[in-house]
Amino acid sequence: MKLGIISDEVSQDPDHAFRVIKKLGASFVEIRDVWGRNVATLDDERISELKNLAEKYGLNISNVDSYAFKTYIKAGLGDNLKTLRRAIEITKKLDLGFTRIFTFWWEGSLDRYLGRIVDLLGPAVDMASDEGVLLAVENEYSCMVGTGREAALLLERAGGRWLKVLWDPGNSFFARETPYPDGFSYVRDHVVHIHLKDACVEGGAFRFKPIGNGAIDYRGQLRDLAGWFQGVISLETHYTPPDGTKEEGTEESFKGLLTILRELGLEK
Repeated sequence: MKLGIISDEVSQDPDHAFRVIKKLGASFVEIRDVWGRNVATLDDERISELKNLAEKYGLNISNVDSYAFKTYIKAGLGDNLKTLRRAIEITKKLDLGFTRIFTFWWEGSLDRYLGRIVDLLGPAVDMASDEGVLLAVENEYSCMVGTGREAALLLERAGGRWLKVLWDPGNSFFARETPYPDGFSYVRDHVVHIHLKDACVEGGAFRFKPIGNGAIDYRGQLRDLAGWFQGVISLETHYTPPDGTKEEGTEESFKGLLTILRELGLEK
């Protein structure tokens, strides 16, 4: 399996983050926020610096993460297409195949807003087609599409060759869906990238947990992916241990992931 880690889950300093990610044993790094800025706001010189750092530590860059379409529907397109265009430029500069998008902040039932979302994403899909870069819709619990079922509904209405899914079982769980096998069954044929985070409910509240310590069936999910999924599985733990750091939480979660893979006979 191709394993990666989102760099700012370790540190905003890419040199430090990349070094830690390599030490933990991942082969890929996913870039979202570095030097206190989102990657889509960086100039070409900074992007080249990130590419050189990845090469220095023997890492492959899996993808870059803008926050395109993580805005309110009522605001319309706003700067989202500008943000997406820059993300696509960076994606092509790094010889990558897809970039991540969202589906606007949650404002109510998807049934009420699906048509509007499809209309607003139309120019983005056209841009992706023109540029030859896939758009991976992340199911995000704070956005209109939070579950696998909702992602499938979106693809049914607005899909095609250029719109795919960034599957996040943790987000599916927070959106009150059973991630595996239920949520995954809706999007299985459309997934190009995966984020891993674990979670459970404690004392009536959702809590992030290290991989393998939460309520998500990652043994089933990873066993299912083995042998056919060609994309990168990228750790986005969001877990920070009590009195600890994000880096320590990422280390604990990555070790938990490797433990599951060993148990399944799928270790690297």
